[in-house]
Amino acid sequence: MPIAMHKQWHFWLWKLARSWHYVDFQYLVPLLGRLPLLPGYYLAQWRGKLNGYLGKDWRSMALGFRHIWRQSALGLQMMAPNASDAERAKWRRERYSAEARDEYDARLIARGRIHELTCTITPPHLVNLTHNRTNGLLLLTPHYESALIGIPFLAQQGGTINCMTSTVTQDPRVDPAVRLHFEKKYRGLEKYTNGGKFVDMELGVRPFYRMLENHETLVVLADAPPLPQGASQSVFFVGSQRELAGGPLRIARSTHSQIGGYLCRCIGPGKYELHLHPPMPADDPLALEKIYDFFSHTLLRDPGGWWAHDLLPHMQLSDHTPNPASNPTY
Repeated sequence: MPIAMHKQWHFWLWKLARSWHYVDFQYLVPLLGRLPLLPGYYLAQWRGKLNGYLGKDWRSMALGFRHIWRQSALGLQMMAPNASDAERAKWRRERYSAEARDEYDARLIARGRIHELTCTITPPHLVNLTHNRTNGLLLLTPHYESALIGIPFLAQQGGTINCMTSTVTQDPRVDPAVRLHFEKKYRGLEKYTNGGKFVDMELGVRPFYRMLENHETLVVLADAPPLPQGASQSVFFVGSQRELAGGPLRIARSTHSQIGGYLCRCIGPGKYELHLHPPMPADDPLALEKIYDFFSHTLLRDPGGWWAHDLLPHMQLSDHTPNPASNPTY
């Protein structure tokens, strides 16, 4: 095929893909949130499988090439070097299904359907850890399965819960339907936080200090690499010592808060389970290692459920002697 014809074909193919992407977020995903739970859940699963075979996600569509697809392959190679190519290909497809479930969760919350959902929180004695606090609580959670839908379930036990977000979802290159999706997601979640707020970190850190100083809970995604010129922290995570964003830990220590973690996953239509790691003083030098070990055991056993393993190549490695107990082989 002549080069000019190839470029023209690529242009029109991409234009068609962008049109479908808009229809997907503008009409299909909201429709799933209106359906009864059983068909909505299974259609969301099929949408995720399709995205996995196409390598389609909102960040790749914004930039015009499948960089998440490529970085996922590299991240899984780093994460599970002893796995077969077939296993890693399966996990890469599954990460798109996990992301699609999160998008489905968001539409349920945006439509105020939390009362139709149930969640089992373990261990049971930590169910009310956000209620009647005498200090702030920083709760870490990775981009694993139904991460943010865990916030309303925790808030049902009492206490104000906030979340640190980013303006990356409002980048002008992101499709308007996707930007609206995230706006509805965050505003919908705020309704179930007992007065909490979802605040973009780019607006400054003072609001987060104030939340913890007021003995509230702040949820932060735990698997972000450091920002340029930003604070970093070195922690043993999914098999290696890695550099991660360190700003939230600095805030927790400055406010003499506690730090904990949780993982939330969907186990069936309308049914979720949330696993908590007991909070510890943020000043405890072992606290971070224990929480990230808690995350690592799950992520290494279910790489497909972690839909941010594409970030691994951006996490600088640090010198460290690996802990075999935290690095199961495949």
